[in-house]
Amino acid sequence: MERDPVDLERELKDVIRRAKGNPDKTGSLRRDTLKRLIKLTHSSHPNLKILAAQNIRYLFNDFPELEEEAINAIYDLCEDQTSKVRIEGYTAITHLSNAGHRLIRRNADVLLQLLQSDEADEVNVVRKALTEHLDMDPKVTLSVLCDQIAPLDDSVDEEERMMRDRLRDVVLKFLTGARRAIVERHALPGSDAEEALIESLITVIPKLGFSDVEIIVRSLLIPLKAYQGPSARGHALLQALLNKVAEHLQKGARSGDVSILHLAQPYLDLAAFVVVEKQAAPALELLRFYCSSISTKITLQKFSKDDQRLVVSRLAETLVAANEHAQPEDDGVPLETLRRQVVDSCPFLLESLQLSPTSPERSVNAAVFLLRACLQRKRNTHWTLPPNLIATLSAIQTTVTKEQSQDVHNLIRSLVPPPRTSEKVKSNSTSQNITAATVSQAAKKTTTNGLPASLPERPASYPARRMHIASSSRRPDRDQVMADPLFSQGPASRSAKHQLASEPSTRPPKRQKGSRNDDGDTDAGPSLLSRLGTTLSGAPVSRANPQATPRNVAAAQTPHMAAADQLPPNGEWSIKGAAKLGGHNAAAPTTRKSISRPSSSLLQRLEGGSTSMGEDPSVWARRKGRS
Repeated sequence: MERDPVDLERELKDVIRRAKGNPDKTGSLRRDTLKRLIKLTHSSHPNLKILAAQNIRYLFNDFPELEEEAINAIYDLCEDQTSKVRIEGYTAITHLSNAGHRLIRRNADVLLQLLQSDEADEVNVVRKALTEHLDMDPKVTLSVLCDQIAPLDDSVDEEERMMRDRLRDVVLKFLTGARRAIVERHALPGSDAEEALIESLITVIPKLGFSDVEIIVRSLLIPLKAYQGPSARGHALLQALLNKVAEHLQKGARSGDVSILHLAQPYLDLAAFVVVEKQAAPALELLRFYCSSISTKITLQKFSKDDQRLVVSRLAETLVAANEHAQPEDDGVPLETLRRQVVDSCPFLLESLQLSPTSPERSVNAAVFLLRACLQRKRNTHWTLPPNLIATLSAIQTTVTKEQSQDVHNLIRSLVPPPRTSEKVKSNSTSQNITAATVSQAAKKTTTNGLPASLPERPASYPARRMHIASSSRRPDRDQVMADPLFSQGPASRSAKHQLASEPSTRPPKRQKGSRNDDGDTDAGPSLLSRLGTTLSGAPVSRANPQATPRNVAAAQTPHMAAADQLPPNGEWSIKGAAKLGGHNAAAPTTRKSISRPSSSLLQRLEGGSTSMGEDPSVWARRKGRS
């Protein structure tokens, strides 16, 4: 018959009290009491189980042979059907670890498993137990926690991997909740606990997804005092993040899938959080990664339009951070080289921002940062903007309003200053004045028909004749012409010239020599020699009628002119023919003093006929035919 649980509980409490007070730590009383408590963990009465959980810790340390059995008995209580018993078991685990620190790692692992409980009250007890383990040995406890974060290999059973995934979430949640205790009491700067935590978390980053990595970085690592400035630990964290970015970039480049490239965006954001916002890692290192892996046009074009805008914004912000904060010296690419590379890429980077009147403030600020880099290079190195950058800046001026950013417009004007209005107006005014003066002077020298005013007008009533000019070798000597008496006529001849020059006329159209009239005969219009003959005869000739027009113009007789009998009848020789006649004597040089020609006038030679000089009529006929 089973004894009354109340009586049994009263008896056990008395035995436990005597065992605790027994000076013989390894005596039979203490041994028998420990064995009895281990047996009570399997009792059907919860109060007896609770009594066992509360007192095993005082006795198990003295009997190593019973230690393992006692620990397993406590673990069994943590899985009891009664919540009160389980809670007492959680507390008993802490007491076991406190009694023997060698059990901290083992018990911390068990408590992590117990964090998956669905009962909120029980979870709070387990968290408290883990926190106490952190106080007992932070390095060991943190390492156990971080070990449970890493995912299992694919070779492990799928069910186990799913359990690990759930456990990871539980552990991260616990670490986040205990962050204050971890930062303020356990992971102190330079402590073993801090080193263990940082090393364990950074090690698991390559194996985790972004959501877990973000919790680790934002909630666990960055709050640590070790990340309050650029350091080697910050550099290691940044490299772990950039490795994740490079992994997605390589996969996206091989597959051509834009969605895979998009997976790199959150890691770039996280890297910017570490570098730009928290300044926990050197910005120069992140800028090097952008310039070598992302900012090139070929790579950037593979991203979607929205991702391009985000990438360029982060790049510009990283450039500013690298300029503002002193960077540690290393063997990498220097900042000045990276800055030039960014400026050289500005045409496409600015286009990728896709600026518009509705662009977000971050994109507009990124444009300001890039334009400042361009302006700095221009001022420091007298750099000349390439045409494609000038075209991009011109487009930005039309898309970005001054209400959005006055800095954008000011920087563009500094990079590409507009031409001065006063100089343009002055130049235009000067050119207009010069043009007006030139036109005015030309107008004074030109008549209404466009010919110079100093030249006499051509008679309008006479049909135009084609003038044949001989070559320069057959031209009469100018001195001989000037010495000829006919070259210098009297006042009457000069007045006739002035009279013809003063009368307005329109220039008649040219006609070919030897043109024929409607009857098929050669035009009977007066030739030059006939007009000269009429003028010398003194007969008045009307301008409207060629036979009535006065021509008081003297014909200049050249020293080598042929005899009067060599001229054709009725003066039908053209000037070309007359020049040919004088070509025989052109080679003979003459001077003003050696002129010896008869003083007969042209009229006299005309009246003398074609044979007055003894010329054969047949010769005259042949010459006329050639002309």
